[in-house]
Amino acid sequence: MLKRVAKVDMTFVPFPGNAPTVNAILGAHVTSAVANYADLVEHLKAGKLRALATFTPARVEPLPELPTIAESGYKESEYVTWFGMFAPAKTPKEAASQFSGWFAAALQVPEVRTKLIVQGLYPVGTCGADFANYLRKQYDDYGSVIREANIKAE
Repeated sequence: MLKRVAKVDMTFVPFPGNAPTVNAILGAHVTSAVANYADLVEHLKAGKLRALATFTPARVEPLPELPTIAESGYKESEYVTWFGMFAPAKTPKEAASQFSGWFAAALQVPEVRTKLIVQGLYPVGTCGADFANYLRKQYDDYGSVIREANIKAE
């Protein structure tokens, strides 16, 4: 998405996870990388890496001076890593609703929030129809990028 929006000729190099991505940037095998804050924080503190922008919609709490990608002029390139809870499609609505409620309540427990934030995870707690709408938007947005870039499965 950034390549398309910024009109920059760059090569996407897929890595099988954040650890190889971080190793590649530290070893100067690539000139830039996108990785999770939790995987980079110690390298940032040690001065081995420099953060340029966050792809999240809002600035990240530990780096308040770090601009967002939108503030840098590329709103269409926002990218948020998220984790979701799913149940089988035939799960009764009452059970799914109860499960969703438990999950949302757990995210409000101060000890749980603190443990997540230490890992660079900022709980949102979007559930039910709102989460389904978010997934649909992600599906549509990425589908559009894939079609525009003419990406094909091999």
